[in-house]
Amino acid sequence: MEQVIKIELLGETFKFKSEETRSNLKEILSFLLKELHKVEGQFPSHAVKTNKSAILVMTALNIAKQYVELANTHSDFINNVSSRVNKIDDMVIIK
Repeated sequence: MEQVIKIELLGETFKFKSEETRSNLKEILSFLLKELHKVEGQFPSHAVKTNKSAILVMTALNIAKQYVELANTHSDFINNVSSRVNKIDDMVIIK
């Protein structure tokens, strides 16, 4: 079921539609806010209001980096499991 979501980021309110479940949305938005606050903490307090775009872009880049690292780890895992399965398969004797 599509629902309208409202979130406040850096003093601005954003609305968007989503078909995600309520629990997934809570987790996603919580993660986003956690990452945003990490980046925000790297800026002096007086610069937060003037550098909103930079903070949002840095947050997006950090999340993208985490995604790529996770995707690479997943790919390595799948390749490792596949290799092990093939070795086991070669060891199995079919009568």
